[in-house]
Amino acid sequence: MKGRRCAKFGFKSGNVLVAALLYLLLENPSHGYSLVEELESLGIDPNFVPYGVAYRLLREMENDGMITSEWEIEESGPSRRIYSITGVGIEFLKGWANNAENNLKIMNNLVSNINDLLQQKM
Repeated sequence: MKGRRCAKFGFKSGNVLVAALLYLLLENPSHGYSLVEELESLGIDPNFVPYGVAYRLLREMENDGMITSEWEIEESGPSRRIYSITGVGIEFLKGWANNAENNLKIMNNLVSNINDLLQQKM
């Protein structure tokens, strides 16, 4: 069976990662490495998010105007980009959260109906 996307319903995993990164940036501006590590606080295993994927996504989010970045120059150690959320990112996050809430209602209803029917059939 081919993988099916539910993008029109907002169930793409990439959207979850975008929302998670924006949420973390809403809490506090940060650099990419730290953001990936902080995903664990949201229940996302950082081992499943390669740093290259995260940095590519951050670049795309910056190109889309959802975040900005500035170089932080350290006296010792390498310079690093610090990312911050923008108004566009906040609006995306609001829309995503609203869409996710509606989708959760649908999914909870479906799961409940499936479980009820399975109990009847057994």
